[in-house]
Amino acid sequence: MTEHLPRTVNVNVLTTRSLEVDEPDWCVGHRADRAQFKPDIAHNGPEVSATFDGPHGPIRYLHAWITQRPYAQQPEPLPLVAVEIGGEAASLTPGQVRAFAALTRAHLEVLERLADEADRIRGGGR
Repeated sequence: MTEHLPRTVNVNVLTTRSLEVDEPDWCVGHRADRAQFKPDIAHNGPEVSATFDGPHGPIRYLHAWITQRPYAQQPEPLPLVAVEIGGEAASLTPGQVRAFAALTRAHLEVLERLADEADRIRGGGR
């Protein structure tokens, strides 16, 4: 009879320990109280949103907040503006936020033209 020797394998595991980090005075909390890696740590400011009273209750949209990932491996660890667009948050520079706002204003003009067209159609014209 052949004797089987126990086999071994190396498995990488994540260890959990707390890490004390400096927090800016504008930070109101963290979206997650755990970070898998140090670069995942993010400071977040208060969230602002637009609210529209829709026919079935309030609709909140265009959520935005100041965010900073001080340990990120990116070229700009300075505070950015996170804007939730279509269910995803994009971290934008101040210039990118201004470009997004300008594009949004232009799109609002398109929405007003659609409302005008809907009014025209509802009035019986074609």
